[in-house]
Amino acid sequence: MWASAARVVVVLVLVVAGTRANAESSVYERCLQLGKDEADCLALSNVRRRRQALPDSFTNDYVLCLLSASASGDDPSTCDHLSSICTCVPYWQCLDDTQKPGPEANLQPIVNLRVQGVACNVTEHVCCTNFDFTLPAPTPAPTGQEYQSRCGQRKPDGFGATFQGFIDRQAQLGEFPWMAAVMTSQVHQGTSANFYICGASLIHRQVVLTAAHHVTDKSADQLMVRLGEWNFKEQTEPIQHQDFLVSRVMVHPKYNPASFQYDVALLFLDGTAELGPTVDVICLPEVNQDFSGPGCYSSGWGKDVFGQEGAYQQILKSIELPAVPNPACERALRTTRLGSFFKLHSSFMCAGGEAGIDTCTGDGGSPLVCPDPSNPSRYIQAGIVAWGIGCGQDGIPGVYAAVSHAVSWIQQELQSNFGFDVRTQV
Repeated sequence: MWASAARVVVVLVLVVAGTRANAESSVYERCLQLGKDEADCLALSNVRRRRQALPDSFTNDYVLCLLSASASGDDPSTCDHLSSICTCVPYWQCLDDTQKPGPEANLQPIVNLRVQGVACNVTEHVCCTNFDFTLPAPTPAPTGQEYQSRCGQRKPDGFGATFQGFIDRQAQLGEFPWMAAVMTSQVHQGTSANFYICGASLIHRQVVLTAAHHVTDKSADQLMVRLGEWNFKEQTEPIQHQDFLVSRVMVHPKYNPASFQYDVALLFLDGTAELGPTVDVICLPEVNQDFSGPGCYSSGWGKDVFGQEGAYQQILKSIELPAVPNPACERALRTTRLGSFFKLHSSFMCAGGEAGIDTCTGDGGSPLVCPDPSNPSRYIQAGIVAWGIGCGQDGIPGVYAAVSHAVSWIQQELQSNFGFDVRTQV
């Protein structure tokens, strides 16, 4: 028995020693990644054992954070924003050389979010030594004219600044101005409690388009829509989002809840959206218009991977996907659990099929937009995220409600309620 106990003690000592060694190695490697001297990094990784003097190049908060991460086995990268004697501030208030002019005169600046490898906790912030808290957030440049809305105008450089340093396919601020979030409209103990349900797209100043399967079990007074959102965790965007209650929910008359055929719904807002750089409408397709080939995009706040280990996104994400012809998509889906006799209904379209690049749980209702064949800088909504077999499986596209097969009904509802003809979109 004593021999057995001794073996247990030895094993525990080895495990603890191995964990400590791994943590110290992690701190050392992270320190090197931040551009510090090798001797300084070695001193920092050994400080718990040898009580060495620490280099002056580290802040006290950074040392304490790294030692805490080392002791608990946490990721030391969470301490990066403390690694230098600098302060995380909004990029527009930083006077350091964190910005550079755009490629042409008078264009918005390019902002590096990872100055010397340091990333602040708030996305639009940079680590800065010289700053001015009185500097205002960027606003649309005055043109002497009111904002001119044009459907389908993607902004790949974003609004206010072009951010560099994203590592997880985050979209630029205002890149997809038609993107909307559908949320619950609830009041709990006198406080508004809004929970994310799904994505949607703005097709009219008072109407968003989404997936029917997310809203058929809810009444209009249980829903709200947010426009102009980008960073769900922080309210630091230079232009505030717009929230609306829903006055009416209209589901496509051919929607089949068992098969998700015609998975299309319209949410009518209780007010009129103010259009601008971060809020605008998406173009709608022609009846039965087909889409195929590369260059389509989907955006949303859905999970990064399928299952319980997946996490919803703080920043709006963007993925580029090819539209896949329905016959090819049907053949791919027949290799899955759907079986060799599966038939893809004509009210669907497909996109994707590359491993690890796909829409996922929580992206339902979000738009799939593709370039207009006659004007590639203009985007048309081809699909609505509907369903899929897992997320991001190699060779298996995701399935979307085909907007071109529902646009006649959409046109009818917009015409009868607002006198609006989608064919006049420019």
